[in-house]
Amino acid sequence: MSDNRKNRPKMDLRGEERFGPVLSRLYTLFSREGALGIYDFACKDILSKKGSFSLLDVGTGPGILPKMLSMRTDKIDIWAVDPSESMLRIAIKNNKWDGRRFAIGYSQMLPFSRRFDMIISSVSFHHWAHKKESLAYLSGFLKPGGEIRIYELRKSNRLLAYFLDKHRMSIGELRHAADGTGLAVKEVVEKDGFVRGTYVKKKLPKNR
Repeated sequence: MSDNRKNRPKMDLRGEERFGPVLSRLYTLFSREGALGIYDFACKDILSKKGSFSLLDVGTGPGILPKMLSMRTDKIDIWAVDPSESMLRIAIKNNKWDGRRFAIGYSQMLPFSRRFDMIISSVSFHHWAHKKESLAYLSGFLKPGGEIRIYELRKSNRLLAYFLDKHRMSIGELRHAADGTGLAVKEVVEKDGFVRGTYVKKKLPKNR
């Protein structure tokens, strides 16, 4: 029983799941087989942004999305954080990068002093216990004109999908996720069962 408890996902003090060695490997296998659709959706969406830019992936897990992006372009300066040491080791191995760009971090505690053109989260946001506080915190790491993009599976709202919907988000939830955070909703889009919410800093009113 002690082994089972050790391998269960643990909630960090900041409200995010940390996976142990066994679940990290299992999650990686699932991501490679069952979650490539959402990563492909996110990858194509991110690559639609023109030019060179910096990107931070919050809750990167096994680092599949950074790898997909780096295989398709060299114009994105990619950084990533995850609360799980086990996941981070897998992400670094998958991407063959050193720990300076992949580091232990959370949606409310980033180990970097730099700012980014884009901050993303893919199938991680629904785990965050304090979503509004996290978005407000992350907004402080955006460059002028930068944006936060959240990628999730869309809720089906079907009775038989009750359990799965706990790990998904609705369009309405993404539309209101940034209420009271100092961020404005730029866009919420849905395609093929996936949803993406984009948030930017609100413009301060000009002095009359």
